[in-house]
Amino acid sequence: MKIVYLIEDFSMKGGAERMVADKADALASAYGHEVTVVSVYHDDRPPAYALRRARLLSLGVPFASKSRNPVAKALSRTRTLALAARRFNAAMADIKPDVVFFTMSLGALLLPMYNGKAKRIYESHTPRRFTPYHAFFRPMERKADAVVCLTDGDAREFRHARRVEVMPNFIKPAPQRPVNYAVRRAVAVGRLEHVKGFDILIRCWKKAVKAHPGWHLDIWGEGSLREELQRQITDEGANGSITLRGRTENMAEKYHEYSLAVATSRYEGFSMALLEAQAAGLPAVATDFTHGARSIITDGMTGLIVAQGDEETLVKALGKTMSDEKLRRLYGEEARRQARRFSFKETMEKWDALIKDVCTT
Repeated sequence: MKIVYLIEDFSMKGGAERMVADKADALASAYGHEVTVVSVYHDDRPPAYALRRARLLSLGVPFASKSRNPVAKALSRTRTLALAARRFNAAMADIKPDVVFFTMSLGALLLPMYNGKAKRIYESHTPRRFTPYHAFFRPMERKADAVVCLTDGDAREFRHARRVEVMPNFIKPAPQRPVNYAVRRAVAVGRLEHVKGFDILIRCWKKAVKAHPGWHLDIWGEGSLREELQRQITDEGANGSITLRGRTENMAEKYHEYSLAVATSRYEGFSMALLEAQAAGLPAVATDFTHGARSIITDGMTGLIVAQGDEETLVKALGKTMSDEKLRRLYGEEARRQARRFSFKETMEKWDALIKDVCTT
């Protein structure tokens, strides 16, 4: 079967791009499909992830103008969308796919503009309400043969779709390195952007570590707010207990160095960093972000979930886990067990079954 994954920018080193790469390769290698990843935008940057069995095709569409003039910006984006639709339809006429997966905001806009015969599946990687241009998704819902969401909460927002499925992300087996739950080190992972809520974490960590000295927080990731967050750490007098560690190519190899994971996102599609931390055996303290915290953490069993905006309770939850090594071990060992339900093999079998079902209905 010929399968196409449409993604906005395969040079972006993000979670959605990584999942598309892994799924495309798995469907090609383990299930015998002919898979092509189509990246709409292109410049001099290399692909973010290597494809071993799937093929990569770039449409070479230039990025829309970043003009501050709203009219000029709207016209540029309209021209970019029209060009992307023309080039995509031309590429699909050549490939003649059986199924096309449309991802991200641009995918939702392009899905109803596709004029081929392939089945159309939209993948939601970010909660709909936080996805750019989601107000224009109604034509996509009418045309899509299926909409696939990461969480039940997001699925409920696609009320006009003909078929909605929930398919959480998968993880590959974590390195079997034991966690030393006596270590006083916590980890947070993600892009240094507003959505990840690291400003909240820095404020709360300063208060928690004051009551539990000797603990250190490492924040892994890069982003546009690095300088701002570093100033906040300095202004809070927290340089001795918080470090911005930058980016690493293999975070899974580092989780065993910590005994606690923290996530204070304002919203998420499905936090791969949090899932990987739990699979490695780390207990977690997280805000109840929209959506997905409760899809990964079992409150009171693999970690603690705190209402968003309740910084006082977040500080208490941090303190509770920081002060109790036995609790960290109890939560962490259960987290590793529960993470098995997100196994790579089981999830890919569900994707393959969905593809076959959509193509026969």
